[in-house]
Amino acid sequence: MSCLYARHAPSLLAFLASRVPRDDVEDVHQVVWERVWERLPDCFHEGNFRAWLFQITRNYLIDLRRKKRPQTFADEYAASLIDGRSVEPSVAVIDRERFAVLRQCVARLDPSLALVIQARLAGEDYDAICRRVGITIPQAHKMLHRAKHLLQACVARAL
Repeated sequence: MSCLYARHAPSLLAFLASRVPRDDVEDVHQVVWERVWERLPDCFHEGNFRAWLFQITRNYLIDLRRKKRPQTFADEYAASLIDGRSVEPSVAVIDRERFAVLRQCVARLDPSLALVIQARLAGEDYDAICRRVGITIPQAHKMLHRAKHLLQACVARAL
């Protein structure tokens, strides 16, 4: 088992470094490996170990994001768009300006379209959105597609 760790830990750390805040990389790395060791005897049935490892990692990161649901679209989503590790301050300023345009465009959407797109951007799944809003999944897909199209057009005009 230690050979699996030695072979795959560096690439997993690199993967996590691009997706997790720097302070949390080691903790997430440890939790992922704990999950791997717990599930290895029952869940891994020959095949591509690396793909299985990264699937466990991906699922764990999704679970983390769902637990940390953004409280408000404007504040939390804006923070996620701006890369705090950016070397040039101008990049952060441009990102903030783009987000301000996006926020204005979302405000112009029909409230039902805005609700669906904000929920999806916050990581909410279609089932939960449909239950809350009282629509079907195909309707939610159509609304998301429509909102995306309107936002792209609005942002293109503003920039």
